[in-house]
Amino acid sequence: MHVINSPSVPSAHAIREQLRDGSEIHVRGHVTHSHHKDFSVELLSGPNIVLHVNFRFEHEHKVCMNTSINGNWGPEISHHNPLKHHDQFDLRIHVHQGYYHITVNGEHLADFPHRIPVEAVQAVGLKGNAHVDEISFSGFEFGIDWNAAHDFGHTGYSAYGTETYAAPVFHETHSYNAYF
Repeated sequence: MHVINSPSVPSAHAIREQLRDGSEIHVRGHVTHSHHKDFSVELLSGPNIVLHVNFRFEHEHKVCMNTSINGNWGPEISHHNPLKHHDQFDLRIHVHQGYYHITVNGEHLADFPHRIPVEAVQAVGLKGNAHVDEISFSGFEFGIDWNAAHDFGHTGYSAYGTETYAAPVFHETHSYNAYF
């Protein structure tokens, strides 16, 4: 298991090995109150958002899930938001063949079908009004040092979740191009 303690929000964190059936990403923290704003946990691949899990509190109290490929959003899947402001949350994204199994505080929220191959996922992104205590990764081989510096092979995810963020672009020879 690999753990990142008290990551800042917004931020993006490298996933050092490819996702596979049985991998799990666990995000634990609490919702902060800021005029009914939302927060998101995203699985990222270059300029693409492989999985967008958006907890919304303003007007519509729901969790919306989606995928964005080159800036184009697919059909949104939404469910009731089980969280309120100041609630603790324990979000788990468990990779299965064909879908992500998503739970919040031990309760099944949704199964979201893979729209982009899971092997393309490079990072997990955090943004919005939440405090995250830890991100943990399990079900990987951990055959490399997850604490070493990581070169995404393109412009990376600096400024992720801020107004100055520019999505990375794959280099023509980047290995993740095989998925697009």
